[in-house]
Amino acid sequence: MYSSQIRSKNHDRKNVNTTLSQSLYKEIKLLAKKLDRPANELIEEGMVHVLNQYTKNK
Repeated sequence: MYSSQIRSKNHDRKNVNTTLSQSLYKEIKLLAKKLDRPANELIEEGMVHVLNQYTKNK
């Protein structure tokens, strides 16, 4: 079986499909490039931020 040497398999991660605002995604990609980080990391960071915000307010 093929095994990528670029990114190792992480069984805690799940591929998802969603739709995003094109302009919002473009801004995230530009920021990711500026910060030299993957856009996926910034999106995930934002998701954690939202979860923390809403669980603090309970």
